[in-house]
Amino acid sequence: MFEKISKILGLKGETETGPSGLELATAALLVQVSKADGEFTSDERDQLEACVKEHFGLTNLEAAELLTRAERDQSDATCLYAFTRTIAKELDNEGRQDIVRLLWRVAFADKHIDNFEENVLAKVAGLLGVSPQDRIRIKHEIEAG
Repeated sequence: MFEKISKILGLKGETETGPSGLELATAALLVQVSKADGEFTSDERDQLEACVKEHFGLTNLEAAELLTRAERDQSDATCLYAFTRTIAKELDNEGRQDIVRLLWRVAFADKHIDNFEENVLAKVAGLLGVSPQDRIRIKHEIEAG
């Protein structure tokens, strides 16, 4: 049981290599937002890869491996709290706002935000401690291009 919880939280054993807890938690939230509307388009997948590559300085292979693991861990997770807690512990307010910015980029990848995506983003931003005002400001920044 501890192993499964550790896996969900992105905790690594001494001999395990791979993405950090922050990288995995961020990628899992990005996957969650991309699938919130029931569709996972190639545009969303491309934006996911671009976001993790740019934000974490990953190679194509590292980004693909991270997203594969994030998709698996996200589908195993019962709530968003484990991922948001990892991020909130690691980042200051500006860093958490950067994560919300990435989430909006993925949500806008298909040029449409539906209520499911909006609700997931509001919940995640709240769990990260990003104010509703900042969440909406960031949304408008991303929407404007």
